[in-house]
Amino acid sequence: MFLEVEANGNIDENFNMMYRDVSSPREVFCVKYSVNGEEIPVQVKGWDTEKNAPCPAFASRVEESGDGTALLIYGGSGGLRMKPLEDETEWDLASDNQWGETHLVYPTDCFIVYTDQL
Repeated sequence: MFLEVEANGNIDENFNMMYRDVSSPREVFCVKYSVNGEEIPVQVKGWDTEKNAPCPAFASRVEESGDGTALLIYGGSGGLRMKPLEDETEWDLASDNQWGETHLVYPTDCFIVYTDQL
């Protein structure tokens, strides 16, 4: 799998990397993410730069350069968009309560909630 994210309104950096996925992707709803040094549950969406709108985010197990497997969490062409779990506002690039990442790589035993578990 080739992951490529270009700088956009959601994230200010470019990222590209080749990963060897070892599982089928599953759509992600929530993960724990470090905010100000505290792990909190956050909603996760992908960001589609063409539509300038949220899209699904996915997680897949990938080989991690000799360290075994890890969980790659990725979104659309504009990366990932996150907000606190309890935030029920619309996804919006102008929101001060939301932020973007190009992708996340977590241990396979991390806290994650998939949409098919809701």
